[in-house]
Amino acid sequence: MKVKIELFATLRDKYKTKSVEVECDDFKSAIINASKILGEDFYYEVFNEKGEIRNDRIITVNGRNVKDLEKIELKDGDKIAIFPPIAGG
Repeated sequence: MKVKIELFATLRDKYKTKSVEVECDDFKSAIINASKILGEDFYYEVFNEKGEIRNDRIITVNGRNVKDLEKIELKDGDKIAIFPPIAGG
């Protein structure tokens, strides 16, 4: 299946793109395949060293926060959005 990964805020600046489309079998393979396009360090924007989704990111699939999902299931045409931590005052 093909999914679109959208980047926001500082991630757009860092990777110099708003989005990438990747072929994948599941959520993890979508991020791994995006890392092949954007660079190895992109994987660690989403996952920690243990391979778990980072707590300091907001990641949604079709607008639903992955932290609220029991299981992340993707289908062709889904959109994954990744928001970095935001600071300010």
